Formats: sequence, C-alpha cells, structure tokens
Amino acid sequence: MDFWSRLIRGTNVVASNRQASAKSPHERLANFKRAHIQLQEVWQKTGPRRLNAPVGPNILLHLQNLNRILQEETHSAAPHLCMQYASVSQVYILVTLVGSASLNEESTRQAIRFFNLVIDSEEEDYLEDEAFADRLISFVRVAATRTNDMTPDTESELIELLFAIAAKLRQRPTIPAAWFRPSGDTNRKRLSQTGVPISKSQEFPLMYLLLGRVHNDGKIGDFARTGLLYVLELAGRAEKLEKWIIECELATMMASGLGALYSQLSSKVSLSYPADSKPPVLAFSDVLDSGYRGDAEPIYSTTLQADLATFASFLNFWQDVLERCPSDDINATLLDHFDFLFLRPLLYVHRDSLERNPPNAQSRYPSLVESSDSDSGSSVAVLTYLTYILETFHETRLIRLILHYMLGAPAQLSPVEKPSRPSTLAQRRKSETLISNNARRIDDPSPDLVTLANILHGYLMSRNQQTVTASLRLLATILRSWHEFANTTLIKVQTYRHPSSKRSKATHDQQLEVLYSLTEDLLDNESLEALYESYLLDAQDMLETHPCSTPQLYFSNEIVEKMVPKKNSSQRMIVPDDQLVTCLLSLLENFLVNDIEVNLSLSETLAALASCRETSLEGWLLSSPSEALHNNGAKNEDHPDCTNSPQDGYDASPVFARLESLVERIDRLRGDIQDFDIHLAERQHIFKVGGEIDDALADTSGRRSHESHEQHKRSIQKDPTAIGSISGRLGASREASRSTSPRGRQERYSHGNHSQPKSVVGRLSHLRLSPSPSSSSPLDRTYSPSPLRSQSISTTASGSLPSPRGPPDALRQRIRLKMTTIGPRRQPRDDSGDSETSSLQSESLKAGSDGVGGGEQKEVSLSHLLTNVIILQEFIMELAAIIQVRASLFSEVGLY
Repeated sequence: MDFWSRLIRGTNVVASNRQASAKSPHERLANFKRAHIQLQEVWQKTGPRRLNAPVGPNILLHLQNLNRILQEETHSAAPHLCMQYASVSQVYILVTLVGSASLNEESTRQAIRFFNLVIDSEEEDYLEDEAFADRLISFVRVAATRTNDMTPDTESELIELLFAIAAKLRQRPTIPAAWFRPSGDTNRKRLSQTGVPISKSQEFPLMYLLLGRVHNDGKIGDFARTGLLYVLELAGRAEKLEKWIIECELATMMASGLGALYSQLSSKVSLSYPADSKPPVLAFSDVLDSGYRGDAEPIYSTTLQADLATFASFLNFWQDVLERCPSDDINATLLDHFDFLFLRPLLYVHRDSLERNPPNAQSRYPSLVESSDSDSGSSVAVLTYLTYILETFHETRLIRLILHYMLGAPAQLSPVEKPSRPSTLAQRRKSETLISNNARRIDDPSPDLVTLANILHGYLMSRNQQTVTASLRLLATILRSWHEFANTTLIKVQTYRHPSSKRSKATHDQQLEVLYSLTEDLLDNESLEALYESYLLDAQDMLETHPCSTPQLYFSNEIVEKMVPKKNSSQRMIVPDDQLVTCLLSLLENFLVNDIEVNLSLSETLAALASCRETSLEGWLLSSPSEALHNNGAKNEDHPDCTNSPQDGYDASPVFARLESLVERIDRLRGDIQDFDIHLAERQHIFKVGGEIDDALADTSGRRSHESHEQHKRSIQKDPTAIGSISGRLGASREASRSTSPRGRQERYSHGNHSQPKSVVGRLSHLRLSPSPSSSSPLDRTYSPSPLRSQSISTTASGSLPSPRGPPDALRQRIRLKMTTIGPRRQPRDDSGDSETSSLQSESLKAGSDGVGGGEQKEVSLSHLLTNVIILQEFIMELAAIIQVRASLFSEVGLY
C-alpha cells in the first residue's frame, strides 16, 4: 500500500510542476515566496552548525526551487515579480548564508547559479546595491577557501561569476561605488571592526579576487584574466580608479607572478627527444638518446611542456593588458615592474635572494649570467626560455624593453614613453623609487659589462653542441623579427647610403653559378632543378614577409604612404672583424662534424641574416664592392651604375670560401671512402621517400592549410590599399608557420600543442628533404637570370642505384675529421701536402686541415657525415635562392 501511495504522490508532484510552469506571474510569485519562507525556516531551525546534517538535502531542494522559478521567469514576459521580490526582500542574504555555511558542493553551485540569475536581471539593478555587492563578495571569498574540496567545474563557475560582474561593469560609463570604494574619499574614511584601516583588497575586492586566479590554467585562468582586462578598461574612464590601480599591488603581483611561473620551469634542460617521437633525421646521426647527464629535463617532457603552456598563457596576458588598458600611466608602471622584478632577475640572479628564499632558489630561477654549459643544461634552459619569450611576445614595448636592457642597445632604440598626467605622475614616481631602492641593494654586475651579446659570443664558442644549438636559435629569432637590435648590438655594422655601383649581371650570374656548381659537386640528380624552384618560392615568401621589407614592397599607395612612410633608403654593411659573424663562419667550417641540430640552426641563422633588406650581403656572403672593382676592372663607362664583368675569376667571400673548402673536403673523402656516392644517393633517396610518405599522410590537412594561405595572399593582392589587409599581413608575418611554403622551416613551438616535438629547426624535421617533382610550378615573379635555366642537369635515376660493395656495417665506420677552433680565424698555412685518407680496416679516417689552423680532431660516423652533406647541399641552394630573389625584389643588380 505504501508503495502505491508513494507512486501516486510522485505522479502528482510531476503534474504539479508542469502546471506551475504555466501559471500566471502572481502564482509564480506565490510559489517563490513559499520556497523562500521554507528555506528561511530550515535555516533558522538548523543553523550553520547542523546545516550539513541529514536535513541538508532539504536546503538543497529549496535552493533548486528558487533557481527554477527565477529561470522560468527569465523566459516569460514582464512583469518579473519574483526578481522584484528578491531585491526588496534581499533574498540574496539568505542564499549567501546558506551557500557559505554548507559544505555540500551542490549547494555552492546552486548559490552561484542564483547570483548569476539575479545579475542578468534587467529590471532590478543589483550592481548598484552596496549590500548585494558585500554579500556576493563575502560568499565568493568563503567559497574560494574551499576550492580544494571542489571539482574544477565548480571552481570555474565561481570565477565565471566574477567574470560576469566585470563584464556588466565594463558596459557602464563609470564604475558603481558599490564595488569600488577607495578609502581616500572624504565620505569613505572607514575603519574595519578591528580598528585597522581598510586594505586595498577591501577597497576593490573584485579586482583582487580576479588577480588571485590569473595564474591558473584552463577555464579558471581564462575567466580571471579576461575579467581583469575588463576591469582595467574601466581605468580609462575613471581617473580615481586609474590612480588607485597605480598605487595598488597590481603591477607587483603581475610581475612577481610571472617570475613565479618562470621559476617553476626546470633550471636544467636537455634538447633530447623521446624514443617514440625522435625526428627521423636524428636517427641517421650520432646524437645520443641520453642527452645531458644528471637532472636535466628533456625539453619535450610532458611536465615541462605543461609548465611552458601555463607560462605562455600568462605572457599573452601581459600583452593583452598592455594592449587593452587605455591608461598610459598604468602601462608605464607595469613595464617598470616587469623590468625590475622579472627581466633583471632573468639576466642576473639576485644574490640576496638566497637569504630570503630556500637554498635551492637560485637553481629554480634560471639566469643567463649564472648559467653554464658544464652543469648539465642550465645554459640550454635559459637560452631556450628566452627564445620562447621572444617568440611568444609580439607587443613592441615588451620586446624593446627586453632587448634594450639585455643587449645594452643605444638610447634611440629605447621605448618612447608619453608624458604622464600630473594627477598620476607623483604616484608613479613613488612606485619607481621603491623599485629602484630594492634594485640598488642587489649586488649584480652592470648590464654595460655583461650583456646578452657577450653571453652569446661565449656560448657560440662552447664545446657543448646543445648550448651552441640553443644560442643559434635565440640569435635566429632576434635576426628574423627584431633585426634593428641585432644590427646595432650583436653585429658591428657601418651604415651607408645605397652605393652608386650595383653588382653587374655577369657578376651576379657567376656567383649563382658557383653556388649551383657546388651543389652539383656534392650530389647531382634529377630533382635539383625542381628543388631549387621550391627554394625560390620559399625565399620569396621569407623576404616579402620580413619586417624591414614589407613597408618597401606593399606601401605603394599614396594614402598608405602618408600613414606609414617608407624608411630611409640605406643599408648596413657588416664590418670584416665582427666577432659574432666570425663565430658563425667558424661553425660553418666545422659543418661536417657539427651535430645535426647545430647545422640546421646555423643554416636558419645565416638565412635570417641574409634575408634582412637593410643588411648588405657584400663583405660576408658576397664579395665586397671594393674587391670587385679592384679585381674585375673599373666601372663600365657606358653604364656607370654597374661594374665590368669579371674576366679571370673572382675573390671568394668568407662564406663562399668556406663552402668551397667544405666541398673540396667532401671530394677528397669521396675518393677515400668506398662507395661514398652510392651511400650519399641512398641517404637522399631515404629522406625523399620519407617526405613523400609524410606528404601522403598529411595530404588533406596540408592542402587545406595551403589553400587558405594562398586565398589569404590573393585577397591581399586584390586589395593592396586596405589598411586591415596590410595590418593583418604584418601581424601574420611573424606568426605564420613556415610549413605553408614548399620548403618552409617548421615552427619550434606551437602554442596550441606544446607536446609535439618541433625543436629541429629545418626542413629535415619530418623527412622533408626533397619535394615531389611538380609537372609545372611557374613563378609569380620574374627573377634575375639563373644558371639553372641556361644549362641542363645530369640526372641519376634513384630507382637504379647500385648496391654498395663495402661491409654491411659501413655506415657505422668512424671518420676522424679535423675541427676548426671556434672564434677569430687564424692565419691560414699551407697544408696542401695533407690529404684525407681512409682505412676501413681500422674504421677511422684522418682528415686534412684544409688550410685551417689548429689540430683538434673529432670522430663521426659515416652515417652522420652523409646527413650533414645532404643538409649542406640544401643550405647552399637556399643561399642561392635568397641572393637571386633579393636581386629581383630590391634591385641589387644592374641591367648590364
């Protein structure tokens, strides 16, 4: 009988609920009052101590009824009597008491839902109610202390509630006094119940609650960061709020929070790869799986990638704040704190920090000055993190601040600040004085004595190949995106106007012919011409999207030129004794014995240096004009802008001389090592087949990406005067992945997926050494004449390669090659009598000196050597493509 009665009673409850939803506003109000009274009775009977007893489910049921009725009313036509009653009767006070006292997570979620419903109400302005603001903040503060017992979804809903309030306040012309109560107001001089003056967090608790969650990842951090951005936008409309934000701890907490996230990153990093995701190109080298010894963490470990993702989200938040905040004084204060509380510790470890922090604090805050390439990876960690920061930031003020301090850049490259208003200037000076006093107590070296340029020069000469790789990646990032700092601090240059004489067409053709003959000497096959065509497209994309090239190439419209004037027509010539370029040339001499990643990073660095329009190629990549005039004759009288064509040869530039030396060494090795050409052709065929397989697997996604990229380029070409299109292209030039081009390099870091190993910067990272030969690939631009179009190329069918006659383990034989001392080049000496001889019986080879001082030798496997030869061939073609495209884009070659 009891069973049937309960069943019938349950059916009646369902029916009554259906009828309730269809009742009039007055009947809905009666139900709401009834639920409110029942909730109040249960609260008065139980109280906070017994709230979590068995009577707790009744509390939850009444809260659900209140929310259900309010939800129904929001979907009904006016009048909304329940919302009016909730405002007049202050139902939110009871909900705050119940939600704060209950340990039931579902009760907390129902209380959050109630506040969201009343905030979205348009009839009653709860945001102007001071009592409502106090109760809501009180509830959030109590609930925030129990986040350890909450699920992430509940905590996210709690921060989303604060975000909803910030979004509502953002839509108002001024911030209501219910939420922002500065104690400086004459009518707001208040003391708390304890007699202690009210703190900043009590004057504007909403901002502090959001600020405490900006470091979180996931939806919690997203809601907190976006809500704080909305609050900062209000500072542009409220001078009191702007002054208050400058005085509060916002800048200190943001800068120290960024430093805290940075300190969580591993202090020692190894550029090693998991066995299951190791780039295939490294499988054909001498790279060890173990990497660094000791406690160095692999760069692609799950833990480090998760920490980097959180760190990147907060870096992006810094950029958003500086871009969205309309107050110049707040931005200037944030930059000051970023400089002293994050940037300077990044370069110098504070020695007095060991007294305030745990003993291992120094090792947990990687620093450039304190790093070393002999302690299992601290130098690799700092250089990698700094590269990551520069690649993540696109905000000009932050980048200029970082590079200006670390490189000791001249004053003209320092950030230009707008004058502050008198109302906020005093407070900013007070903040600057406090930071400066703290900085003076730090016994660190002067940045004028130890700069990033000094550190890079030292690390490029390191014996640790991973340190060299990390240094080259950082250098390539600076050269590619912020070349104005590199041309004044990292590299010694001389600025001059465009010379009256250009390279002659004959000289230009001869230089390209030399480079292409070098590629043919290494390995001649049928795909060289198609491969070079793809390099031309890649070079065109690289040069056109370079920051210093875009204004010259696309700002041709008169209206646009008035808004973005062209730069002065000048170039910078690298001085012959530049220390950094000398280190790069020394690494180029050791190309055959370098690690694979070193050579890939070196090729990217030199390509980035050659891609800058404002950096002349003469003197380092090409012969200097003075040498051309001296060796090739006087100027052409009929065409004074061109020099006469060379007759008896040319003087090789520093890069050309080293490339020719490398090819000569390989030619001697070809005669000493049995079946060298066969092994080399097999290695190239393996990479080519692997690239075709990779293309087939990613054909669908790759085609879509390429089509969208081409469609974007066509839209820009159709509307060159559109400011939005130009700004979009300028913004995308630094963020676009090189994978959209035929031979583009892969991005090292992907903020959307940090777990994918993309550190191998080069075309070999996914076995993409040779593209599939295309039947027709017409160029969009008419380039200067190329030797590739004037002569036929001998072909070798990859399918008919002869089999090696040597032993099965021939690729494992050790070859001893002579190395060049990294640093300033010594005077060459005549070692023509030495030759590289092979001894398969002892599985070692002795290399000649090639006219380079020093007698240090290094052993590499034949497999490692073959991979480096393939990289060298593609690097030479890349340089030839850059030279040819530059001549066409920038008119660097005369007509005769």
